[in-house]
Amino acid sequence: MKISRHRDGLELQMPDWMVTFLSDIPELLATIGSVGEDPAAERLQVPVYLDDAEANEDWWRWMGGELNESKIADRSAFAEILAVADEGVVISELEAYAMLRVLTETRLVIAARAGLEIEADYETLDEHTLAVLNTLALLQESLIEALGG
Repeated sequence: MKISRHRDGLELQMPDWMVTFLSDIPELLATIGSVGEDPAAERLQVPVYLDDAEANEDWWRWMGGELNESKIADRSAFAEILAVADEGVVISELEAYAMLRVLTETRLVIAARAGLEIEADYETLDEHTLAVLNTLALLQESLIEALGG
C-alpha cells in the first residue's frame, strides 16, 4: 500500500486484496438498521443534548437528514476512489477526509455489533474481527500521517 503526499492531495495505491477487502464497506454500511434494533445505529446516533431528550430529538429530526446525505456523499467518494485505487490515483484532501469518515463509521459499526464498549473488550474479539478492525485502523493511520506530512 502506498499513501503519500502529492501537490494535489494524496497519491494512493492499494494492492488488489485491500481493494477487494474495502469494497465490502459500502454494502456493510447500507445494512445499518434503526435505533433500538441495531447497535450500530445506536452507536452512530449519539445524543447531542445529554440532559434534554426533546432537544435531542429535535436536533436529529432537523439535522439527521443532512448528516445522512453527507454520509452518502462520503460513501460515494469512497467507492469511486476504490474503483481506481489498485492502479494508483491522486485524491484531494477532501476525498481523503471522506475516506477517513467512512473508515471511522465502519469501525464504529463493526465495534458496536461486536459488543465493544470499553478498550478491554478488544480482548474478547475473535481473530477475524480483530484483524478487520486493525486493518481499517492501519489504513486510517496511514491517511492521517500522509495528510499531516
